[in-house]
Amino acid sequence: MEIITTAKQIFVALLMSFSIDTGSFVDQRQAYCLAEAVYFEARAESHSGKIAVASVIKNRMESKKYPDTYCGVVGDGPKRESWKTRKDPTLPPEERIYYLKKNMCAFSYQCDLKKEVIWTSYKDGTPIPENETAWRDAVSVSLDVMTGLVRNPVPNSLHYANMNIANPYWAEQKEILRVVGNHTFFKD
Repeated sequence: MEIITTAKQIFVALLMSFSIDTGSFVDQRQAYCLAEAVYFEARAESHSGKIAVASVIKNRMESKKYPDTYCGVVGDGPKRESWKTRKDPTLPPEERIYYLKKNMCAFSYQCDLKKEVIWTSYKDGTPIPENETAWRDAVSVSLDVMTGLVRNPVPNSLHYANMNIANPYWAEQKEILRVVGNHTFFKD
């Protein structure tokens, strides 16, 4: 019988192994947010490209201009309240639900407002080796970046873009720091 391995199972196994091997403990939720961003933003990139993307997210987290958590940075952008909670004026603020506004968020995978799924296997349990490898790489890179085990290749960058896919309005106003794979990293 074949064991179906989900993205969360892979994540937990890698996180535990990393903690045991390095003695470094990281916040599970924050590590998942960063790994998810690396997966959706850079899964087809080289190892150095994934590190650069994760480093920009860390740079933002360490900047006073952005939220101070990885999840906060990844979920940054204008939000709208759900119609389900907006219609109830008696609902306390902590129970209200908010969503990013379409095409107005910091990271493209968050902007389409579609549920993102890390498919490590098909619904019938057949593994998808390429996706599983990409997810493992994203988790490993994220843990290394979070704990400072790798050098930041883009220390002054708070922005990047894949100029083959998009040409953001702000790119012309910024100086290019370097290009890694398909992503162009800009000085802040």
